[in-house]
Formats: sequence, C-alpha cells, structure tokens
Amino acid sequence: MKRLALVIVSSLLIAGIASAAPISLGLGSATLDGIIGQGEYTNFTTLSGIGFGATLSADSSTVTLAIQAPTSGWVSIGLGAGVMDGAWMLLAYDANGKPAYSEQLGAGHFHQPVKTSKIQKSQVKEGGGSTVLEIQVKASDFIKDGKLPLILAYGKNPDFTSRHLRYAKTSLVVAQ
Repeated sequence: MKRLALVIVSSLLIAGIASAAPISLGLGSATLDGIIGQGEYTNFTTLSGIGFGATLSADSSTVTLAIQAPTSGWVSIGLGAGVMDGAWMLLAYDANGKPAYSEQLGAGHFHQPVKTSKIQKSQVKEGGGSTVLEIQVKASDFIKDGKLPLILAYGKNPDFTSRHLRYAKTSLVVAQ
C-alpha cells in the first residue's frame, strides 16, 4: 500500500526572517472536539507563536488541520493560497461556550463571507486564554499539484472584522 505523508515547508515572514526545514507528518485520524490531544496530530509545531497541526486521512480524501493561539478572540485557517488574497478561510471564536464560524474568501488584504461551504467539520473551543480551531476539508478541494498553501492568524476580539495580531504562512506538501 502506498504511504503518503504531509510535509510542512514553512515560509514564514516575520520581521524579515524566513525559516524552517520540512517536517514530515504521518497519516492519522484526529478527533474534532476543540482540544488538541497528545499524539492526535502526527506532528504538531509552532509557527510564529501559533500552534499548528495537520494530518491526512488514510485514504487521502480528507485533511484535518488545527490551530491553537494565545487569544480569547478569533482564530483562522486559510487554505489554497499562501496569502490572504484567494485564500478560503474559516474564522472562528468561542463566545462563552457558543461557537461562532464564518467561511470567507480573501480578496486583496480583505475578506468577505461566502455563500457555499467547503468545510466538512469544525470545532472551536476557548479556555484559559487560548483558542483551538480544528477543521476537516476534502483534500481534493485544496491540494493542487501535491501542495496545500495555507495561512494561519488570530486576533484579540471575538468578531470577524478586527485585524489580526499575528499570522503565519506555510505550505503542506503531499509526499509519496
């Protein structure tokens, strides 16, 4: 059986510093519960102070992603572009136990809500000043030529309009 793995190729631009060596990720199955359990993601890393994990399903049909940020405000994962322009984003926050979600499409340095959903499953949970968002998407919607560029961001307010405090860019590569 063919074994696939995700490799994170980080290309962060923070204060003009580029980084990092590829990190190999194995296949796995994460539980979308808003909690990142030990070993749930085959590899979990930190990008610009933002915790990030990803796993590819055994049949390569879905990608599960997680972000954990030091905020009680919004968090976001943007897929399909290494910048906001053209990225399909899920913004989410936990409003006192009531999850709030908005799928949006980046246009330039802005974004706007979309009418159709590409997110199969999602869960957001805030606790102790940290917010976790886990999402599952159809791999073929976002992986093109073996690559999945993405952006991660968070803000301090529980809304979908305030500017991010921090962001990171990376790309997942499906390796055979």
